[in-house]
Amino acid sequence: MKSPKSPKALKRNRSTVTHKVGYALTHPGRVAPYLRRAARDTWLRLKHPDHVGYYRAVMASDTRRNPEAAVGSQTHERWLALGQMQFDYLVEHGLRPEHRMLDIGCGNLRGGWRFIDYLDTGHYYGIDISPDILIAAKKTLVERGIQDKLPHLTLTGDLTLDFLPGDHFDVVHAHSVFSHSPREVIEECLAHVGRVLTDTGFFDFTFDRTEGTEHQVLGEDFYYRTETLLSLARKHGLHARFMDDWEQRPHGQSKIRVSRSPLPGSDDHDEPARHRQPVTGPAA
Repeated sequence: MKSPKSPKALKRNRSTVTHKVGYALTHPGRVAPYLRRAARDTWLRLKHPDHVGYYRAVMASDTRRNPEAAVGSQTHERWLALGQMQFDYLVEHGLRPEHRMLDIGCGNLRGGWRFIDYLDTGHYYGIDISPDILIAAKKTLVERGIQDKLPHLTLTGDLTLDFLPGDHFDVVHAHSVFSHSPREVIEECLAHVGRVLTDTGFFDFTFDRTEGTEHQVLGEDFYYRTETLLSLARKHGLHARFMDDWEQRPHGQSKIRVSRSPLPGSDDHDEPARHRQPVTGPAA
């Protein structure tokens, strides 16, 4: 299997007719499902011209069929593996039980149930735009027997985060959220996430990376150049770095970390890396 991050794949523009025709010729069994999805998405965009309303409708449709597939996992084994990958990475990067965590786009708790179980009671806050997937998340809580950890699961209509306290979260996390978001939604989040982060906290997000032309497919999947997102973060006064070690994980997306303060190994040049200390993020 070819790596989704190979140089050739990173320059591919999936929105072009040439790519679509070539893909159809090499994957004929996927043509009919693609056409059905394209027809559905066209109808949903007509009904919901704003992106959040549109994608909420997409999630409602996908969740009715299979909540795990709705968050991008085609099998239960893959759902478990991707959740474990998210959890292991953040623990390796210093997540501790006493930290407070905000999980943007928490879905049906693919990774969230592990964070809830690990963190101190009440220290996990998950938000999502989809009421349907949050109902599925509550079912995951019951299945995992972690109701006594009292996680917060909240529906939201935007990413201004205005209902959350300032200087509160040690870790903010958004897995497979910006890969489904137009630039204005990403910028809205980056414009406000610094307020809810502690001074020593960080915000990790994954994204579909391209080294060619930025593009989108069906209004669902968005491909961005790394520098575009680093620049957006810095525009809003955040320090930002591309997470090279995430590239070693078996996951098709890439990861960026932003923070209010400089982080070890960042691309910022306002502080020598040798003088930076690891982020420990004491609980607020």
